[in-house]
Amino acid sequence: MGARANAMGGAGTALAEDFAATYYSPANLAYCRESSVSLALRHTAYELELRGTDPDDPELVELRDQTRATIGVCNRLPFGFALGIAFGVGLQNPMTLDQGTPDELPRFLLYGQPLEQLSIQLGLAYQIVPQVSVGIGASILVSSTLALDASIAAATPDATGSVRIRWDLAPTASLVAGVHVRPIPELRLALNYRSALFHDLDAPATIEVQVAGAFVDVPMLIESAAWYSPQQLAFGVTYTAFETLTFAFDLTWQDWSKHPGPFLVVTPNADDGRPTVVDGIFLREEFAFRDAVVPRFGVEYRMLDDRSLALRAGYGFRPAVAPLPTGYSNVLDSAVHSITLGGGYDFGDDPNSANPAPAGPFVRGANGRIGVFVRVGYMASQTVERPDRTLAMRPLDSFSFGGTVVDAGLELTLGWF
Repeated sequence: MGARANAMGGAGTALAEDFAATYYSPANLAYCRESSVSLALRHTAYELELRGTDPDDPELVELRDQTRATIGVCNRLPFGFALGIAFGVGLQNPMTLDQGTPDELPRFLLYGQPLEQLSIQLGLAYQIVPQVSVGIGASILVSSTLALDASIAAATPDATGSVRIRWDLAPTASLVAGVHVRPIPELRLALNYRSALFHDLDAPATIEVQVAGAFVDVPMLIESAAWYSPQQLAFGVTYTAFETLTFAFDLTWQDWSKHPGPFLVVTPNADDGRPTVVDGIFLREEFAFRDAVVPRFGVEYRMLDDRSLALRAGYGFRPAVAPLPTGYSNVLDSAVHSITLGGGYDFGDDPNSANPAPAGPFVRGANGRIGVFVRVGYMASQTVERPDRTLAMRPLDSFSFGGTVVDAGLELTLGWF
């Protein structure tokens, strides 16, 4: 979130001081320059490719370009409190999910449908002293109903199955908590914790399975974790020099090793606890996802006499969290280098001015900001070779993948104080 943080490599933990602080660190809300409301539009274009050696290989799971709109508010309150709210939605597909058990279709772990969700961020900050603030907040997945036609792949070629499931998803939330410290006016330090957030799905179902020419009704338990966001701990630093140069740095640990995988897990669900006739018949895989430590850097240079025009740039690096495929399914990920550029323009009254011009009987001043950014993420090309694959007759034993993801955003903020 936030055009400024996005243009500076995503290094927003100690930087974001508007509605975007609900995501990066709610403690930052205490330093909102004024109460404000923001509208942001963002478009994501996927240019990720899969290059196989056989024209009969399965095609890549579709990655639809996505446009999102976000409305955010930072509201300064009495007694040192501040409140932040952000609501975001994908304009084409607010929430989609298409799941099955492990299959051969190649899919990128962290792109595409996992991002197609409603996002709600809440944050509350309290300024203990002028140099220190604390904040707490929540990221929320809303209540929804999910009807799912699931394909159930089997470990043997003569067993197949399918099922239709209806899940009623209760709202769920993750905790966000942070602290912000300013030992000197030019230096800002922040630490933020975010717990894992996902819809934990489980439902009993009866699946008709064909085994050796006979159809058998099997009671099963179907489980999945949808729209998964990992537990995270982020440390951020910003430093402003000469009132014109601001440097930002973030280091974030992401707990991807707890991710249960992008597929449904199907297990027997016999009431009496005894093994069923199809124990072990359905495919399961352990994906061995890895934790990631993500560095991000950014710089901002302010121009003109009143420093109203800003130029921004940044860099971020995310290591791969999924190993190269070795089993049946093709879950794809690789290291990503991100280069960001952007700018901003401030207009109107300065809340830091000693005598701002009155804008009305209840408002001393009003102002606005425009921000833009472009982020280009380059996924390094990787090659998969599986000449000794257990399921020898399957395609996609040799292929490569990689490409780019391009984000572009525009943000307008109106403020009052």
